[in-house]
Amino acid sequence: MPALEGRGRTYTPPLRVLLVGAGAVGQVYGYHLQKGGAQVAFFVRPKHRAEAEGELRLYYMRGKHGRELHTWRADEVITDPTLAATRGFDQIWLCISTAALERSLESQDELATLLALTAGTTVVSMGPGLHLKQLLAPYVPERRRVDGGITMVSYQAPLVDGEVDAPGIAAYLPGPSPFTGPEAQRVVDALKRGGAPAKVHSNTGALMAFGSATLMPTMAALEGAGWKLAGMRKGPWARLAAEASAEARAIVAAQVHASPPFGTAFVTAPVLKLATWAAPKVAPFEVEIYLKYHFTKVRDQTERLLTRYVDEGEALGLPHGALSELRAKVFGA
Repeated sequence: MPALEGRGRTYTPPLRVLLVGAGAVGQVYGYHLQKGGAQVAFFVRPKHRAEAEGELRLYYMRGKHGRELHTWRADEVITDPTLAATRGFDQIWLCISTAALERSLESQDELATLLALTAGTTVVSMGPGLHLKQLLAPYVPERRRVDGGITMVSYQAPLVDGEVDAPGIAAYLPGPSPFTGPEAQRVVDALKRGGAPAKVHSNTGALMAFGSATLMPTMAALEGAGWKLAGMRKGPWARLAAEASAEARAIVAAQVHASPPFGTAFVTAPVLKLATWAAPKVAPFEVEIYLKYHFTKVRDQTERLLTRYVDEGEALGLPHGALSELRAKVFGA
């Protein structure tokens, strides 16, 4: 809210944002929020403090080999939830994986303490999974929750030798991040002021749930194919990915009472095979290496989501045979 400064002038205090997690997602959003005038702090575990306090390097992808360097520093790095609660943050962004968030809240660790101490603060949830609403409900009133969707590709660079001169985060933002909730417009405005594409969406949770329902089975199949795109074009993997993702989307549709996006109907085995051939030719990064790197790191998230699809499909009386087969082949479950 604007505050009177004197002589008829007004002063609007900067937005104060706390980002939980200083990884490849948090650093990109943090850079743009700070560039747009926000005061940005990270909430991390003590072992990550020194790295988060240093100069951060962000490389924007400009074609397959071009990397444009931007440097910045967070305004503060906090490891103590009690201290964080005294800072009066306007927004808390959850920039960690769904699996990490689940573990934190299940174990009642520092993040759970932080959320309990800041119940009046807007919380921006960036992870996939329709169950996050229920997971966060004891800590975050619905009027204070904003559901966000990650549409960018970002990773710890260099992914391959010679990609960058010094280690940092490489990022590619192909389209706007969607946000839903009472405070969504404020979140979108803060990002756009800093040059990041963002938009208000009517139901980000459902939108991203359909996306995850397609992506997670496909990534599980890619792991089954030895993380080789060419391997997806052999054996059962493209078929399993297409059938399992169709089952997962049907399960999501029953939960959100909405039809899957029109384009997902074209996610068939032949289309997936074509995509594995075309993606490396058009993406501004090494697709195969990136997918193995990223989805190995969040493997537990993929497994948890597949298990959730199977359990929910069974509870809803919906087909989940391909999901069960894929999970068994890849995760042995």
